Amino acid sequence: MKTMVKIAWVFAFLMAANTLFATGNLKVNVLPVSSENVLFSITSLDNSDLNISISNSRGVIVYTNQNVEPSDNNLVEFNLNDLPDGNYNMKVISHELTLERKFMKSDNGIKLGKEKTFMMPYFGLKDEMLRCTYLNYSGENVRLYFLKGKQLLYSKELGNLFNVSEGLNLSKLDEGTYEVILSAGGKEYSFKVNK
Repeated sequence: MKTMVKIAWVFAFLMAANTLFATGNLKVNVLPVSSENVLFSITSLDNSDLNISISNSRGVIVYTNQNVEPSDNNLVEFNLNDLPDGNYNMKVISHELTLERKFMKSDNGIKLGKEKTFMMPYFGLKDEMLRCTYLNYSGENVRLYFLKGKQLLYSKELGNLFNVSEGLNLSKLDEGTYEVILSAGGKEYSFKVNK
C-alpha cells in the first residue's frame, strides 16, 4: 500500500512538473505607443490560441478578442480614448493558464498593477483514488472541499506552497455524485466525481 501511495505522489509531481513546462511563459507587457494608444505585447512559448479581454471595475467586458491565432508574440493595440477613466482588468487565457493584470486609466495615462497567474488544477480519478495537483502561482492559501450535494463531507487546508498535491481514497463512499472544490487566490475550481 505504501508503494502505491508513493507512486501516486510521484505521478502527481510529474503531472505538475509536466504542466509547468508545457505552459511555457505567458507574459503581458504594456508599451505606450502614443498618448492615446498602448500596445499589449503578449508572449507565449507554447503557441496556443489566446483569448484576451478587458473588463471594467464592475466586471463588464469592454474589449474582447477571442481565438487569437497562435504566435510567439502577439501585439494588440488598444485606444485608451475609448475608455473612460477608471480601473480595469486585462485577462489573457491560454489553455489552462490565465494571466490577469489590473491597470488604472486617468488623464496621466495608465498605471499598471502586478501580473497574477492562475492555472487550472489537475484532477484525476483512478482505482477509486482521487488526485489533485495545483500550481499555486499566487502563493495564496489553498483549501480543498469534498461535498455530496450541498453537504460538506471533508475539507482540508493544503497550505501556500507553489506545488500543492492531495490524494483521497474514495473506496468507502456510497454510490452517488460528489464534487471536489479547490479554492485558491479568490478562485474556485470544481471537479465532479460519479461513483
